[in-house]
Amino acid sequence: MEMCKQDFIFSTLVSDSTDVKEFIIEFYHENAAESSPIKVTKNFDELIDFLNELEN
Repeated sequence: MEMCKQDFIFSTLVSDSTDVKEFIIEFYHENAAESSPIKVTKNFDELIDFLNELEN
């Protein structure tokens, strides 16, 4: 397992969306209370793409 270059905090949200494939994950730097999300993924493909970016 490779180490991530940065530490992130993430949160998930529940919404009234009717799209069963939609889910929202917000990624923050370690100091989440002081910042807005650095990345918001809204589906599995976006999440996988972001995680792949972290490996590079």
